[in-house]
Amino acid sequence: MKKQITTMMAILLLIGCASAPKRLVTPASDEYTIYARGLSTDQEIEEEADRAANLNAREELSASIESHIKSLTKRAREQIGLGKDAELNSQFSVAIKSTVNEALGFSVPFKTAETRWVKRLNAFRAEVIYKVDIGPLNQRMLENIKQRKNLYERFRTSELFNELEEEIDKEESK
Repeated sequence: MKKQITTMMAILLLIGCASAPKRLVTPASDEYTIYARGLSTDQEIEEEADRAANLNAREELSASIESHIKSLTKRAREQIGLGKDAELNSQFSVAIKSTVNEALGFSVPFKTAETRWVKRLNAFRAEVIYKVDIGPLNQRMLENIKQRKNLYERFRTSELFNELEEEIDKEESK
């Protein structure tokens, strides 16, 4: 009798695990691409769950892009001495903000899970992974800097400028 109960429990456990929705696995970001996952539930409208998952992924992507650009900003401040010149500092900040605002235009859905009704949540569950290629992002940042002549003159003599151009060339040759 104990053996039958144990067998029945094991079968029920396997059936329960097989019907559980599988989560999307977010690939690790690398030097060329940033990925972000969005998850959402909505108790009434399937499309609202989809929309919210997309927004969540893009918000997470935006935070990652901002982090990428902040690391470039720190290196630029060190290499070209932005802190010493208020005008250049202001121009660089405007170029960075402009780049972040435009960056999400480069993002695209990478994987989308089928939206489904989840009984235990009593809601629709949507999940999506977005990605953004860093090459166009770096290129746009460089273009924003070039539009500010004083900043560009100082920036192009830095090591960071050469690194960005090399990354852009690598991306274009892929």
